[in-house]
Amino acid sequence: MIDWWSETDSEILGCLARSGPMAPGEIGAPVGLSEGEAIAFLTRLAREGKVRIALVELGGEAARRPPAARTATAAA
Repeated sequence: MIDWWSETDSEILGCLARSGPMAPGEIGAPVGLSEGEAIAFLTRLAREGKVRIALVELGGEAARRPPAARTATAAA
């Protein structure tokens, strides 16, 4: 079991090294993981300092509003 974890970590890190920043779903597909499984691996790798999670974006209706409108809504 430990070899599987280590092998999967290496595949994820290799994928990032080759392709640069990617979404969890984009990482999971070539490695054979679902998006949720990729997220679980990535959060552990981030805690270990092996990857850095850099962006979080608004979703849904809030993401479609212009940035100025988002700031005004968040401040209200």
